[in-house]
Amino acid sequence: MCLNTSECIRYVDHRKWVQRGYILETNIAQLRSTNLEVTKSVTKISEDDQLVRLSVRSAASNPVKLSLTDNVSSEHTLHVGDPDSGSGYTDGAITIESVVDPEKPTAFEYHLTGSTEGELPEPTIDSVSPAATNGDTPTRVEWIGPEGKPIPIAVTARTETVLLLTSSETSPTPATRRLQGVGIGIVLTAANEDAACRTVLRARKRGHPVFVISRLQDEDVLEAVADLGATLISPLSRRASQNDLHRALSQAAREHGATGIILQTRDCPRIDYDRTAAAFEQADYDIIAIPEYWEQATDSPRVVVGIPAYNAADSIGTVVDRAAAYADEVIVVDDGSGDETANRAQAAGATVVVHERNRGYGGALKTLFREAAGREAAHLVVIDADGQHDPADIPTLVETQTRNDVDVVIGSRYVGKRKTKIPFVRSVGLAVINGLTNASLGKLRPSGFIHDTQSGYRCYSLYATRSLAGDRLIGDNMGASTDILYHAHRNRLSVSEVETTISYDVENASSQGSVSHGLDLLRNIFWAVEYGRPLLILGVPGGLITLFGVMLTVLLIGQSAATGIVDPVRLVPSILFAVVGLLLCIAAVMMQVLNRHPSMKRLNDDENS
Repeated sequence: MCLNTSECIRYVDHRKWVQRGYILETNIAQLRSTNLEVTKSVTKISEDDQLVRLSVRSAASNPVKLSLTDNVSSEHTLHVGDPDSGSGYTDGAITIESVVDPEKPTAFEYHLTGSTEGELPEPTIDSVSPAATNGDTPTRVEWIGPEGKPIPIAVTARTETVLLLTSSETSPTPATRRLQGVGIGIVLTAANEDAACRTVLRARKRGHPVFVISRLQDEDVLEAVADLGATLISPLSRRASQNDLHRALSQAAREHGATGIILQTRDCPRIDYDRTAAAFEQADYDIIAIPEYWEQATDSPRVVVGIPAYNAADSIGTVVDRAAAYADEVIVVDDGSGDETANRAQAAGATVVVHERNRGYGGALKTLFREAAGREAAHLVVIDADGQHDPADIPTLVETQTRNDVDVVIGSRYVGKRKTKIPFVRSVGLAVINGLTNASLGKLRPSGFIHDTQSGYRCYSLYATRSLAGDRLIGDNMGASTDILYHAHRNRLSVSEVETTISYDVENASSQGSVSHGLDLLRNIFWAVEYGRPLLILGVPGGLITLFGVMLTVLLIGQSAATGIVDPVRLVPSILFAVVGLLLCIAAVMMQVLNRHPSMKRLNDDENS
């Protein structure tokens, strides 16, 4: 915002979003009385919405008490409280009484709807007097309507600015109450300058403090964002991830006393404050914003959250309740549970599909794929029923899928700055399984690795769910996570990963033991060896083992010839190495031949059809 004429003129001349018509400075007026300077600036937000700011500076040596009046014509409506509530006042004036400190500028902001053509009336200074020295004098703001009856308007102080928020006659919406004092966090980039600017204005319109961290070096852009009322956070290194920047914004919000923070996604779409407020109730402090476009009317749901559940009665209600804020529908597949899982999921508001018998994790996933494909859901997000996955990451997965046009997005424990504390034994097992899975998929370069092949926190596009719903090669057990990656590889589905955190200190974490889980995963990997890349997985290691065995055998025979002493026992290990390696090579060749045989291709095609 502008504090004097020269700043406003520079703002108009050099801000490209002003030139594009997104924001337009339309009126500037200055009033000087004694040692006071009052600047009235108006920022056009849309064709019928403008933000008015009264900035007051004092050149007096001591604080003074100021009384001023600002008229609102019958062509405009003053809005207080929630900007979408529709309440407001017209054809009257705002009166303000406040103490002005010479070392600290004071500003008042309010919103007008109506005609944005022409200039607004200038404010008038009614009186200036020495301020009381026995303590702080509260600011008083009132609306004086045509009938002359004063109506108090509540105000909230924040740093240098006093925001007009609610009047005594206006009841704030549930979203306004729940998000009182919550900040908005934005990562500013070259691609989202305009959208970020609009986000700042809408957030300030609702009375939210805004924190911005930038990847840009453009000082004009940064000054403009600061002028709009945002607090700029010192940038991190260029290598900082989106999650690193979000953590910096969250820390800044804490330091500035915000009661929480809503973190904008990369593209800065309009925030659905009602849905985000409902989700915020389940958050610890920060949360990813839910965009308004999720609510746009379509013939099919945009986001469906799917939860495979088995004997999860203790946790399923909480998981469904937390996920519901992010979903058009929550579907729980009760996989033959022997407890109250189905009833408690239904009581929490979920659609429940019951398996009469336990079909396993993979069986529940296949049901979810069919349900989502039948509903033509744009995004299916699968989370666990035990509470290990944080539903607050759902907007990040969905946004990544939308922005990058990816078929499968994985919430990974190994991407970005890891916060997941993985038990040691499990971490070793996952490292082995991740390496073998990537090798079986032919991903030998680190740049192409899938870092977390076993994460169950995934987002599937409609194209992916339709493809997966018809694949009979996906197993019924925990190995289905790997089967899905093999399906994606065979059918050329794109896969991406985003950072997420998984909690292992929840109760009822997993119904399958680590040993049986590992056996399922190894079964899938050996299946990939057999039908995928046998020459790579078996042939190359077999050739190396054979070469090592032959070289060791030749070396031992040479030593025996030189000494004249033959020790057959020493030759046995080297010969075994050579034989085992040779058998692996033969098996690899046989599997490769079988894979290329026309009858095997027809069999695979039939299974995939």
